[in-house]
Amino acid sequence: LTGVPREQRAFQYLLAHAIPGDPRHVLQTFDQWCYHCEHLSCVGPVKGRIVERLLEERAPLQVLELGTYCGYGTVLLAQGLPPGARLYTVEVDPCHAAVAEKVIRLAGFDETTVSTVTARS
Repeated sequence: LTGVPREQRAFQYLLAHAIPGDPRHVLQTFDQWCYHCEHLSCVGPVKGRIVERLLEERAPLQVLELGTYCGYGTVLLAQGLPPGARLYTVEVDPCHAAVAEKVIRLAGFDETTVSTVTARS
């Protein structure tokens, strides 16, 4: 209705309500948006706990995420990585990748932890 994509609207909500540099709060704020404003396809808190448990058990040093979308899963994965680990995430849609990049940086992750790649066809 506004001409602004819903992913960008979600990011604007995060900017207004999430605590910068706090990945958990960014995810909680994302969940609030998805439950109360508009639906976005995200992992969510229930499945997120499974992902967190797997990361804790396996402690991978490198992770590849295919399909970044808005960055929710990326933030979830990055916060669960052991020190020194690296996450590579790939998104084919440049608009989604741009939003994800901002979400990832808002959560406090820099290029040494998370590398984003926009795949072009």
